[in-house]
Amino acid sequence: MRDNENYWNRLRRRPVSRRSFLVGSGVTAAGAAAILAGCGDDDDDDDSAAPVATQAPAATQAAAATEAAAATEAAAAAATQAAAATEAAAAVEDDSHKRGGTLRLWKTTEDAGMDPGIFHVNNTEVIYTTMTQPYTYQPSKNLFSRDGMVAWEQVDPTTWVWSIRPEMKFHNGDPVNSEAVAFSFSRLDDLYEAHGATHTTNTGWLYVDNYEATDELTVTEHWKTPNADAPIYRARHYYSFVNPRIVDEYGESVGTRTLPDGTEKEVFAIQDLPHGSGSGPYTLARRDATGTRVERWADYHQHDPADDGFVKDGPYIDAWETRIIPEAASRKAAFLAGDLDVYDDVDPLELADFEGQDHVQILEFPAGGYAHVGMDGGKFHDKRSRQALQKAFDYEGFIQALRPFGGTYQGPISRLLPQYALSQEEITSYYYHDPQEARQLWEAADFEYPVDHITVFMGAGNPLQLQIGEFMAQSMAEGLGIETDIEAVDVTTWAARALERAQVKDWELLAYGLGTSGGTTGLPNDSNLIHYDPRGYGNSAFNHSLYEDLFPRAEIIEDGTSLISMLEAQEQEVDVEARAELLRDIQHWILDRHWCNWSLPPSTVSFYGFSSRLQDFEPDEWLNFYGRRRESMWLKEDA
Repeated sequence: MRDNENYWNRLRRRPVSRRSFLVGSGVTAAGAAAILAGCGDDDDDDDSAAPVATQAPAATQAAAATEAAAATEAAAAAATQAAAATEAAAAVEDDSHKRGGTLRLWKTTEDAGMDPGIFHVNNTEVIYTTMTQPYTYQPSKNLFSRDGMVAWEQVDPTTWVWSIRPEMKFHNGDPVNSEAVAFSFSRLDDLYEAHGATHTTNTGWLYVDNYEATDELTVTEHWKTPNADAPIYRARHYYSFVNPRIVDEYGESVGTRTLPDGTEKEVFAIQDLPHGSGSGPYTLARRDATGTRVERWADYHQHDPADDGFVKDGPYIDAWETRIIPEAASRKAAFLAGDLDVYDDVDPLELADFEGQDHVQILEFPAGGYAHVGMDGGKFHDKRSRQALQKAFDYEGFIQALRPFGGTYQGPISRLLPQYALSQEEITSYYYHDPQEARQLWEAADFEYPVDHITVFMGAGNPLQLQIGEFMAQSMAEGLGIETDIEAVDVTTWAARALERAQVKDWELLAYGLGTSGGTTGLPNDSNLIHYDPRGYGNSAFNHSLYEDLFPRAEIIEDGTSLISMLEAQEQEVDVEARAELLRDIQHWILDRHWCNWSLPPSTVSFYGFSSRLQDFEPDEWLNFYGRRRESMWLKEDA
């Protein structure tokens, strides 16, 4: 089957060099490919620092272009074959020294559930290890590696065919077949509609009509419309293979959804992941108030041949132990003591604390994270109120106070995707500090629900998040002359209240994200259009919703309908240059209407900590929703 030619391959076909970064003792440079971009300013003309995929050849009907593309594909195929031969030769070498050990991780609190179709907060150490997905995707390499699927083909613009890896089974011995996979994919929309709001965003499947089990190991997707992003979506965790028998026997009702014929369908979730739910390389051994533990499953299916990131006979590491450590100081102490293998963001002002520690490695990345502030559309339905909030914020003061290595401006699409991102000049024409204009707009705005107090709501657990919230509250108080406060709660409570369906929220501004380390799946939706999308977080988190039960104002309905139409058009556009133009138009539309959300300046660089014993963990991809899916990483016990 033809499994390589798609929109994303055409986009990233151009090879470019990487830039390195070195900032001092104890810090090692990581490739800029971690975020598909260099870290230069928008006017950086250093060719050696050219970001990955800043340009791409447009699709064309011309014969010359067709021949050139064919030649490129032939060269790529030859390179792939050579790489495969090299990997095959390496595979015969003794790798016994890589096997064994326990990967030591942490998280701030217990999960709120582990069904891969609902949540992805404080549970990925279990979902990524105990479940199987179609494949992995490494954005900086533009590389798909086969997992549960061994081949796939887009036979026409609206038909996608999967070939399932033979002889796979769930942990209880049930076979992984086309019926199970079609069930797993089909339940996503049921869960979304019945649950009311999930962390999983429905833009990953809205274009799908149905999933058909066409024979024992073949699944066919029938789409309503073309979708340029479908291949990347299928690498996300929510496309995990779930055992239908376990859902039937142990599932708990999360509500009902209305079917086209008017009947109600009850929908079930498996938030505890009973044994047999998944077919991944590990099984869940413990899940309690202290953390989780997963252990290597002896009957895990082989990957033969093993694509990049996989191992023929399964992962090298025997177990993962994840401790619940709520306090930042305790996490840092545990890492410095050698008790953790992955730390997290390292505060730039604390870099000296990690110097001279041979058992740790601090890597520097171009900052790929976001720091967002969502606005409750139930209260801020008038564009002028949202505009006032954004102009009350002191952007340069924020950079000086909280970005010690410098900051930059970011629009609706992250700078991680430079082929789509707006320039600094374009963004700052919308994001600028003007308290006088802010107060005039605030006074002129229409408020169906009067706002005389602003609460900035955020998750607790990270000191920088608290500082961001405090700065936001101070900016609003000074810029608008209004009373403000902050409310910080545990992440699970924060997520539940953020997604709670209500005509008005019990907060005004939702602060989330640090604007430091972070990655990308390679999709403009994930980085970061979903935060503005009326079908996504714009609906579920920020009340810029079209759902009738929330009684949205006419202006919200009108603008939301327009934005959805624009988003659907770019999702269906497979011509690279045409799509880039559509995405630029969408960003200007969002910024002009101050729609739903806005981005605070992220850092220019970030720092992330790993133990020296962790090997082959692909740092360039660790933050790209990939790192914990890499089965070839291993632990060097004498490090």
